[in-house]
Amino acid sequence: MGNVRVIAFYITICCIAFIISKIVVSVLLYRRWKRKNMVYSDGFSGGKIVMFRSPFIQSLTSDVLLKKTLKLSNKDIVGSGGFGTVYRLMINESTAFAVKRLHRGTAEMERGFEREVEAMGDIKHRNIVTLHGYCTAPQYNLLIYEFMPNGSLDTFLHGMNL
Repeated sequence: MGNVRVIAFYITICCIAFIISKIVVSVLLYRRWKRKNMVYSDGFSGGKIVMFRSPFIQSLTSDVLLKKTLKLSNKDIVGSGGFGTVYRLMINESTAFAVKRLHRGTAEMERGFEREVEAMGDIKHRNIVTLHGYCTAPQYNLLIYEFMPNGSLDTFLHGMNL
């Protein structure tokens, strides 16, 4: 009889430990998911700015970003391609972003834009430039990336086109 009580005690302790471990893991996964999916979102004149939460942009507000973006000119261009033009956006002396202004597409393309961009915001890899946010407006769409100061991969592989 004493042996059965010891076994029942151990089984009870193991079940309690198992349940507690599952609760702890669930809480940790929820906190990670919540931190990853927090965004700053502001609406303005028919558009929306979404900045994914990251330590790199803790103090950046959408007003500052919008004002700086509207002041971009030809001297800020760092590249262009089939989908749009890339600008260097200096927030202050130590913070720069690459802002890609996309050409507007069809209504069908626009519907899928936000879904795809939010999926891209979840991707974190050392070989992929970090997407910090996006902006949708009636006239254009913007993608806000980490600025890579050493030029483009195209220039590195093929040299400068003069």
